Amino acid sequence: MGRPKEPLISRRRSLEAALEIIDNDGLAALSIRKLADVLGINGASLYHHFENKEAIVTGAAQLALAEVRTPDEPSDDWREWLPRNARALRTALLKHPELIPVIVRRRTLGLGAHELDTSAHRLMAEGVPSAAVMPLIDSLQVMAIGSALHESQAAVADSDLVKALDATTYPSLSKVIEHRGLTADEIFDVVSTSIVDSIERACEERQARWLPGLNADNGADPNTHKAAVPRQKPPEATATPKKTTATKKAATPRKATGATTAVAPRKATRAKKAAKPKAS
Repeated sequence: MGRPKEPLISRRRSLEAALEIIDNDGLAALSIRKLADVLGINGASLYHHFENKEAIVTGAAQLALAEVRTPDEPSDDWREWLPRNARALRTALLKHPELIPVIVRRRTLGLGAHELDTSAHRLMAEGVPSAAVMPLIDSLQVMAIGSALHESQAAVADSDLVKALDATTYPSLSKVIEHRGLTADEIFDVVSTSIVDSIERACEERQARWLPGLNADNGADPNTHKAAVPRQKPPEATATPKKTTATKKAATPRKATGATTAVAPRKATRAKKAAKPKAS
């Protein structure tokens, strides 16, 4: 059967079905044929919307991350919405852990480029130096992905682990697990806030070292790449050339030496003797 002239199902419904397959059976289980069977259509119909299977996976990931976006409300401060975006990413990955490998390489897939550009634009518009934007985004994303991966791969909960441990053999481990003071969600929030503070402070300190005189008066813009040029060392004092010293010495009249002083009296005495008449 050839490809129908009109799509038999919407792109959105196709992606929803693909996401269900990924969540229930794993990423490797997704195929054009299986997706078509679930939708009750011929596989050729899917090519109205997608070039290949990878395009379907990318679309499913975009659908899963629909809530991870730059907020529209201009009143939100970046110190609030940026960690909130990281929390939304972590939540989405916990719901769809099979997509974690896709999210790790999403930049090579061109996934989320528009959202990344929008976030970068808003961060700089709110006064974040351009040098700090990617460290902030990258570090929070790494934290979200790592936290979701760790939590989704955890074999047992803390309560079950305590029961499984022999408190006599592992007394300290049993105690600290039982007395855990923060949940995984709370740990993520604490670390996210610390990341924002640390990255902001580190970039400010580096900029201060590179540009000690940077202020509004000198016209430099801290959001440009030119502001990140390291300050050059002042030129060292040039040593006086030897020839200059030699020339100076040559121009200075020499003092009369002892030998010169001794010659003058002898010439005067000889002249005096020559002028004295001989005795008859």
